[in-house]
Amino acid sequence: MAVGTAAAIVGGAIIAGGAYSAYSQAKGGQQQAKSIERQAAFNAEVYEQQASMIQEKKKIQDTQYLRAASRMRGSITASAAGKGFLMSGSPLAILIDSESQLQFDKAIDDYNLDVERNFALSGATATRFAGQEQARLSRATGYSNAFSTLLNTAGTVFSRGLSP
Repeated sequence: MAVGTAAAIVGGAIIAGGAYSAYSQAKGGQQQAKSIERQAAFNAEVYEQQASMIQEKKKIQDTQYLRAASRMRGSITASAAGKGFLMSGSPLAILIDSESQLQFDKAIDDYNLDVERNFALSGATATRFAGQEQARLSRATGYSNAFSTLLNTAGTVFSRGLSP
């Protein structure tokens, strides 16, 4: 009878240890998943802030182009007027060509800033998605390890003929 009692105590201890280990593995997977999700959210916010700063940079650039265009118009008009020309013919052609070139430069810079902003926003999306996938994998790994531990514990208990 003492051997049966000892076997029951050992079996119960093995089961308790296995259950605690399984719980710890599942809980660890959950905690790791939450940490991954928090880090991914933070990184995504950084990308979104970057995109917002690029948008502000574009507004500043637009203002700079308006100022440059005004200076250019004023310079060409003053030069033509100073020489006694009317704003027609060559001075007007120069003004139109300069204005067109300035608009082309602005369009190229706008496009580049839009690409840069979209890249930052897609980085935010990709970071969130990667974080969700890594968190899902972490949870699944924790549960898988816990289940494996329970199976190993049950196998150990029954292979030794121990019962709680």
